[in-house]
Amino acid sequence: MQASLDDLLDQTRDALVIGNLAALADLAPRVEALAESLPRIDRQTAERLRRKADRNARLLQAATRGVRAAQQRLSEISAGASLVTYDARGRRETLSGPSIQMPRRV
Repeated sequence: MQASLDDLLDQTRDALVIGNLAALADLAPRVEALAESLPRIDRQTAERLRRKADRNARLLQAATRGVRAAQQRLSEISAGASLVTYDARGRRETLSGPSIQMPRRV
């Protein structure tokens, strides 16, 4: 059973690395179910599984930050035409251009 959990943790890592959110939705309940029903295991196996779970947690946090950054950038883009630059002192400066209205179907 631990080999299956081991494999699922690796599959979760692979899905996180390539951004396959649909696979993550399928894997999460399977990983949870196996983790809850895990029999008594030796210390070395437990440590290996913990390292993989910790690795996946870090990857999931990074993926979440990436999705939020993408959402924010899309929101900025849809808010209007602007150009973000940096001055000689490294301060961020936003230059606004003419407003562009997207045509809508009626």
